[in-house]
Amino acid sequence: MVKGSLVLLGGEPGIGKSTLILQICDKVNGEGKVLYVSGEESAEQIKMRADRLSINNEDIMFLGETDIDVVNQAIIDINPKLVIIDSIQTMYSEELSAAAGSVSQVREITSQVMRVCKSRAITTIIIGHVTKEGNIAGPRVLEHMVDTVLYLEGERYFSYRILRGVKNRFGSTNEIGMFEMREEGMCEITNPSDILISEREDNPSRVLYCF
Repeated sequence: MVKGSLVLLGGEPGIGKSTLILQICDKVNGEGKVLYVSGEESAEQIKMRADRLSINNEDIMFLGETDIDVVNQAIIDINPKLVIIDSIQTMYSEELSAAAGSVSQVREITSQVMRVCKSRAITTIIIGHVTKEGNIAGPRVLEHMVDTVLYLEGERYFSYRILRGVKNRFGSTNEIGMFEMREEGMCEITNPSDILISEREDNPSRVLYCF
C-alpha cells in the first residue's frame, strides 16, 4: 500500500472482503492508528470476527457511522495511518438528497474522503460491493477516481479466493494473490500451481471423439 493512496476493494457480499481487511489492519500493527468505519456491522460483530482471526492490534479504532461529515471529522481528529470505509454504499452526505448508494452519493462520498485523506497522506481502503453483473455497485466512476482497484473473487461456498488488480497507478496489474478461506481467515497460497493442477486431476475433462 502506497502512503496516501486510495484503494478500492470490490467483491460480492460474503466473499471475505471484511475478513481480508481486518487481517491487513493487523499487519500494520505498530505503524500508527487504524480507523475502521463501518456502516453495516456493529462494533460487536467486528470484535467477534477480530477475535476469531486472532487480531492483536490495539491501535485499531472502530467507528459505526454512515454520515460522511462525522466520518471526516473523526479522520481529522484521530489522524490515523490507515482508514477503512466499509462499505462505500452505506455512506451518505446530507448535502445531497439522493439515497445512500446512488451514483451521486457514491461519487460525492469518495470525493470527500479522497480530499481529506490525501491532504494528510492517509492511506485509505474503500470497500465496494459487486452486483450480479460483476460491477461495483454504484458506478464505474468509482474506479476512475481511485488509485488502485482490487477485486476479490471466488465462489462464496468454496474456500479459494483470488485477489486481482485491475488498476494500479503505482505498479503492475499482472499479478494476482490466491488465498484459502479458513477458520483463522485468509491464508496465502504460496504455490497456486499445485492447487490448480490437483483440481484439474480431480476433475479431468471428458473428450468424446466421433469417427
